[in-house]
Order: sequence, then structure tokens, then C-alpha cells
Amino acid sequence: MSALESSIRALLRPSDQVKVVLEALVVPPPNNAGTPDPSPRSPNRSQIDDTRSKRILAVVAHSDGPNMQEEGSVFILKWKAAGRAFDQSDILRVFPVFGGFSITMAQVRRETWPMAESSPGLLSLTITQGDIQDLEPLTLATQHVQTLRDVLAECKRLKEIADAPPVSAPPLTTFSWLAPYTSKRVPLPALFGVPQDLRVAQKPLHTRLSAAFAGEAGDDFTDIVRIRDEWIRSRVRETSSKGKQHLRMRIGTFNVNGNLPSQDLSPWVGGNGNSNTTDPFIPPLKEFSPFSIAEVAKNPFDTPAPAPISDESEPKPEAAPAPSRVVLGEKKPVNVDAHPGLDLLVLGFQELDLSTEALIYSTSTLKEEAWCTAAFAALGARAELYEKLASKQLVGMLIVVIVRKALKPCFSEIKTSAAGTGIMGLMGNKGGTAIRMKFTPPATDAVKNPGPTVLTFVNAHLAAFDEMVEKRNADFHDLAKRLRFDLGPSLPEGATAPVPVTCNVFESDALFWMVSDLNYRIDAPDADVRTILAAEEWAESRYETLLQYDQLKSAIRTNKAFDMFSEGPIVHLPTYRFNAGLLKDDLGYDLKRRPAWTDRVLFTSNVFAPIQQLSYTGHPQITQSDHRPVSAEFTIEVDLYDQPAAEAAADKLYRQLNGLEDAHEDTNARINLKIMNAAVDLGKVSYKQTVIQQVGIRNIGKVPCAYRLVPVDPESSVHPDWLKVEPMTTLLLPDELAYITLTAYVDNDSASRLNIDHKALECTLILHTVMGKDHFIAVTAEYVPTCFANTLSRLTLLPGPIRSLKSQSELLAVDRAINAPREIMRLVNWMMGPELHLDSVFVSPADETKVATIRECLDTGADFPFSPDPKDDQAPVAFGETLFRLLDSLPEPLIPVELHLRCSEAANRYEAFELLDALPPTAVNVWISVTAFLHFVCQSSADPDAKTQKIAGLFAPVLLRDTSNLASPVGRRNFLLHFIS
Repeated sequence: MSALESSIRALLRPSDQVKVVLEALVVPPPNNAGTPDPSPRSPNRSQIDDTRSKRILAVVAHSDGPNMQEEGSVFILKWKAAGRAFDQSDILRVFPVFGGFSITMAQVRRETWPMAESSPGLLSLTITQGDIQDLEPLTLATQHVQTLRDVLAECKRLKEIADAPPVSAPPLTTFSWLAPYTSKRVPLPALFGVPQDLRVAQKPLHTRLSAAFAGEAGDDFTDIVRIRDEWIRSRVRETSSKGKQHLRMRIGTFNVNGNLPSQDLSPWVGGNGNSNTTDPFIPPLKEFSPFSIAEVAKNPFDTPAPAPISDESEPKPEAAPAPSRVVLGEKKPVNVDAHPGLDLLVLGFQELDLSTEALIYSTSTLKEEAWCTAAFAALGARAELYEKLASKQLVGMLIVVIVRKALKPCFSEIKTSAAGTGIMGLMGNKGGTAIRMKFTPPATDAVKNPGPTVLTFVNAHLAAFDEMVEKRNADFHDLAKRLRFDLGPSLPEGATAPVPVTCNVFESDALFWMVSDLNYRIDAPDADVRTILAAEEWAESRYETLLQYDQLKSAIRTNKAFDMFSEGPIVHLPTYRFNAGLLKDDLGYDLKRRPAWTDRVLFTSNVFAPIQQLSYTGHPQITQSDHRPVSAEFTIEVDLYDQPAAEAAADKLYRQLNGLEDAHEDTNARINLKIMNAAVDLGKVSYKQTVIQQVGIRNIGKVPCAYRLVPVDPESSVHPDWLKVEPMTTLLLPDELAYITLTAYVDNDSASRLNIDHKALECTLILHTVMGKDHFIAVTAEYVPTCFANTLSRLTLLPGPIRSLKSQSELLAVDRAINAPREIMRLVNWMMGPELHLDSVFVSPADETKVATIRECLDTGADFPFSPDPKDDQAPVAFGETLFRLLDSLPEPLIPVELHLRCSEAANRYEAFELLDALPPTAVNVWISVTAFLHFVCQSSADPDAKTQKIAGLFAPVLLRDTSNLASPVGRRNFLLHFIS
């Protein structure tokens, strides 16, 4: 690296890198005649050597990490001799490489610039950035031909990166890293244009800051900009909010398998209808053409509806008859649904057209018209309150938005997008369609110019077949990158040509992803899936059990796809695949296709548009496809704020925080925080008991400042796992007081370690003042050991109650270990007392106070304060719950995971008992004692068979716990049944 490049490197922050450095001369701007205005005297070599004409051009690249998109800018600096240090005042101009940036090279001719006569071979380069107001083009000249070519090549590379769709979540504020260099020459993006990318917005702020630890501050310049922007964004919306408005919507997804509508869709579209009955069929639309559409699918509102059928079970207004719903193809009135407040209806269809021709060329909207007509018919009399707002079709994928007419003026800037991921990764047989829109609430006296909320809806159809789960994950990421909306050209002041503006689906306030047909399957044996769905003994846990094997849930848990999305509880049967023929099971599922929840509705939003899910269900009564449609209802809490007032407030806050990133240059004494209580004693911390304390932080300096918590070294965490600290970063105005909340909570994971390590808990929180010094908060606590979350082997080595253990040296020798943990045996022996009533054990909820008391007695060795009493049915319930939780807290399951597959394959009681020989002796003793007790509980019940099935369903996931789900769930349950039946 040259001395000049090293000097510039010293000026930059750690996240910024010098790519190319070029020495050049300033070319004067043209005069009215079109040629540069020379000095009165003819130019000569001395003028070229004049340092006032010299400049340094540096191409600088910035990246927040290896997986973040690179950004670049061209810096123009004052000329300095090699080895001289640069400072911020030496930066004359900055040209960000994006949008309207261009750089061109040409030969300098003598008639264009007379100075070239004394220096032949000069090349000129002209730099333009039309997107930034008042940033005029700059022309330079240089003799360094090869370096100039390197500059052009690097700028071309950075421009291609800027123009390409982002490969990952974009930074919080694009090009905000330039702020420390430009002193506001480059304007920061507005807070009220395109919403912040949800992939960024949902990440805690402290996770978006640079890597830092004690003694290594990280990139404070970038961090302070991010903290400031987040603080302003939140503070502006908080202070400018004038209330909330709730927008109610229904989202439906339906894979129609190439069919035209032939059934009443009202349960799916309108939410009405009895799920236990079959709605009447409508005439199938077989010969559908532009010429027959008027006869086959008439608009139900062309003729008045007949009088409604009275329903004495529901009260009616005295003067007004109940509205009616008209079914497509007939005039049969039905009572209208009970959702008068529905504002928006979004329907997604898949496999609308399965023809080969449609994959190659498809412009027909006939099937869209048929399904839209059926949807409006399903709304019944309320259909006249709604109209279609927008739609987008790609081969067989169609998304339709229907809006309440009264609210239609509130929706604007409606944009659509589509992308295929099917054959060859491009064809439209798989892929997605999307619609983006702005919802602006009606103006009120309090809010005359309401700000908008951006809503986006995606309808996707991903790769099929059980084994294609990785392709489905890849399809999601492909659609996330390729589904982009053209927001139209923008012409910034001073720009000579419009600049196209696009955004992705995540740049929204609320995003709904209809994943029908997502094609995610269930990774459990086919026979198990059908057994769990059909057998009565699985009724209470069938959905919970099967969803542990659901591919989509797994992808979310492992952050492989849809990890930023939420989904409501699934309490309906799988929606795929049904068979109208003979090869089907008793529930109607195709015997050749494993049932699965392939049709889903996911959602995500930022803090300004919280979503509440009201319902989520399948509609088994609509049977015309091999899929069952799915619907979900939501309310979005729309923020009511006056946009001009909010923008003015943001400007005021920016001015209030002006120079925040440069405050350290005056004196560090000006940035000054005071920790109100730097030593915190949380006292005794017990297992699964919450302890909370607060620490006050006051800004006693003269300027705003921000802090963040950092670890002691790169390999450490900011705080131990038993402690939670909130917030992790805060911005404080002068004399402002904030609080850090410290929450101690010991769960199974931390207890399993703390039971062995030590009783004393302590840590030091390092509070780094951004642009300032570090502060320290000492946290101490005393851990109270428990018998929970210990291994079986360790429990058998305890010489007495765990609280009496003073040190690890007091543990018994392995050859002196007791046969089974005394804590488990105490619980079992108490519940085996004479004449106890155990009908409510493992059925009724336990009294938490009693459970805590029992656990305390196990830990201390004290006698239980509850005597076995036939009249007391609450104490046995508490003892049973304590036993269940103790077994569930074991770091390893009672049956080792490596034996689960063999256990699940045990065909009879004899084979099951043989497998006990492979267990450690302690595990065998506990297994026999616990299963004998469970058998006793079951046989003591008024309905032994029902109680046995319930207990097997409750204890099998605990005694044979396996988070990787390698063994059959039915097989594991049957293994336990061999012992307790």
C-alpha cells in the first residue's frame, strides 16, 4: 500500500476500505462559449504543478459484514504530499455510487483546455451524481492512465452492486456511513417514504450495531447514526400519534387444482356457514367462454334477491328484514355472515390453470373472472358493499384484493409483481404474485393529513413433493429477492433524468404471505400421520404432535425460511391431499399422498402496525379440489398521525441531535453518563422464579449521547444466560434519566449448569458510551440449588437433599450411589398412599403454590405439609404435576435417544421389557417405579382405558424426549403403553 493510500486509510473508519487512489487536476467549468475560462496569462507547467489545482480521488467501499451488501463512494480530497495526515476538513466532495451516479473518461484536447498544450496525454474524467441536490458534476484531468482505468473498473463494479436487488437485508439507512465524512452534504433518507425493511426492523437494535467489546469500541460513527435514526423514528411516531384505527381483513388461500367454481364459497370468503354441514353445490362452469359468461355466471345483483328465510333463533331489527346471500347460479337466500366490520378481503388461488399451453403463453382472464364472480356471490347481500381493488395473475397463481367501497379512496399507489420459480427456475407453474398498497386513514379534525401504512400481500406456490424441502426454502429466498415493485420514476431536484425507484416485499409496514400451496409436508411416517389424525386417543394432542414434524415449522425454527414470520395456532385438519375416488382413507385423504398442512397464512409487521389474528381455519365442506381452502382473519392497528407534523418533528429532532457523531471531538468530558447504582445485588435467585431490579442511567453531559452494552471479549456474551438486560442500547438527551431492567430467571438449561458449578452468581455489565468511555455495572446474586434439572446419575450421588450439599467433594462415590433418586421415590410413595383419590391426577390443573411448596420440600428434605387424605383431591394433583415437571427437567430423557428407534419398533410387551436391559441401572429403576405408578393411576380410574391413553399421550414425549424426532411418535407412545396398560 502506498504512503498516500495509507494516509487516507487512517482517515477512514474500520468498516471502510480504500480501493483505488488517483492524483488529478481540477478542470475549470466551461464558460458561456463552451470552453474553460483560462487565466489571463497562457497556462504553463507551473500552473499544472500548483497544489491549489491538485486533488486526490479515492474510491472507498463500505460493508457492515461479510453477508451485507457493499456500498461505494468516490471521495474528492485536497491534495497533500505522501505521508501527510488527512482529516475530515480535507474531504471536499463525496459522490455516492448508486442510482444516477456516472463516471466517464475522455482525451483532453488542446482546444478544449489550453493547459493540455503544456502537458500532452492528459485524460479527463467527469463524475456526476444526479440523485443528490446541489451536488454539481466534477471534471478532473490526470496523466495516470492505468490508475484511471482501475478507478473506472471499481466504480462500475460498485454501481452494478448498487443496481442489483439486495441479496440480504439492506442496512438501516442507506449510505448513512457517509454522514461522518460529509457533515450532512449527503441528505439522509426520509423516515416517511418507503418503510424500513422488516428483516431489519424486527432485529433488536443492538444486533445491528458493529462488533465491539471491552477496549474495542467498534465502528462508533456508524453505530451512532443507526441509534439516532432508530430513536428518531420511534420518538416521532410516539409523539405524533393521535390514536389508532383498526383495519379488519380476511385472507383466504385455495389451490383449486385447475377447477372452475362449483360450490358455495361463503364459509371461506365470508366466514359464515356451519363447518359441520355441506353447503349446496352450484352448477359447474364447464363451457366457459367470452360468449357464454353472461348466461353461465350472471352477476347476482343484476336481479333483486328473493325475500330472506326467517331465522327465529336470532333476534332481528323490527323494521328491517335480514339481508340475504345469493349463491352463484341460483337465487337461494341464506342468512348473511356475522362479520359486518370486514374492510378488506384478499384471496389467493393456485393451480388456476393446469394446461400445458398456460406455461408457455397465457393472457386469459376468464378463470379469474369466474372465481371473482363466485367470491362476490359468496358475500351474499353484502357483496354490494365491496368491489375489486386489484389483482395479479401468473399462469395458475392469482391474488385478488376486494375492498369495502367506502374505504376505496383510502387505498393508493397499488403495485403488483410476479416471479416464476418453476421449470428451469423461471416458469410460472411455481412462484409468486404480490400486491402492494398504501392505506391512508380518512382525515379528521385532529389528523388533517394522515400518514399512510403500507400493506403487502404475497401469494406463493412452491416446489412440490416431500423430499423437496430445501428447494422450497430456496424458492422462498428467490421470491424474496425477485418480487419487487416499481414505485415509478423519481426526479430529484437538480437531476437531469428520472431515477427508477423499486422496493421489495419486506419494505412494508405489514406483510402477509399466503403459502398455498407452500407444499411443506409432515416428516413423520405416513401410517403415524393417519393414525394420529383418526384415532380418538390422539384427539387432545394430535395437532401439537404432528406440527413437531411439520417442515415449515422446522424451517422457521432453524432460520432456513420464513424465520421473521408468525403463524396463528393450527387447530384444523391438514388441508392436503384429498381424493374423490376409491383410494382414500376414512378421513378422505389420498392413500398415495401423506396428509399435510400445505396451505398456510403467515404474517409479519413492524411496531407501527401490530397485527392481531382473530381466526385461522380450514374449510372441509368445500370439497371440489384435492386441497381444502384456508382462511384467516386479522385486525391491523393502524397508527393515526399527521404526516407533515411528524416530518416537522423529525427535522426538529435531527437538529436537536445535530453533531451527535462529532461530539467527542470537543472533549470527552462533554459526553458523560452517571450510573445511579453501579453495584446491584439481586439477592437469592431460585429455579423458575423471577427477580427484577432496575439501574438508573442519567446523561449529565451537555450534549445528547448514546450507550450500548458490549461483552468483555469477542467470544463472550454481553450477559450470562440466567440474566436478561433491557434495553441493550439507548439514546439520552442532556439530563435525561433512563432505566436498565435486570431480570434474573433460571430455566432448565441454566439450572443444569448452576446446580453443578456454584451458588454465587456474578457478572460485570460493560456499558460503552458511544464516542465516549466505558462504564461498569457489577451484578451479584445467590443461586438456590434445586433437584430439578439434574441428571439421574447426579441425583443418586447426593448424600441428602441438594440444599445440604456444601461442595462437590461431598458427593457419594459411584459404587455407593443409591438405586434411584430419593426425590422421585418420595413423590411416588406419597401418591401411592391408601385410599387416595387419583381421578384428577394428570387431568386437572395443579395449584402452583402447592407445587412450589412440594418442590421446596424435595430440595430441603423437609416433610411434606400435606398428609394423604381421601377427601383432598387437590394435593395429589399437585404431587402428580411436580413429578411430571421433575421428569421433564432431566437434561437427558429417561430412555436414551439412541434407543428410541428400537423402542418404537417393539411389537409386544416382551420385546419392550427386553429393551430395559440396555438402560443404565438407575434409569431402569426409575422407569419401573414410574410406570408402575402410572399403571396404578390408570387402573384406579373410573375409565381405565381412557385414562391410560391420556397418560400415555402426556408422558411419552417426556420419558422418550427427542427434539430431533427420529423415531415414530406412535411407536414411542406404544412402547410406554406396553408398561402402563
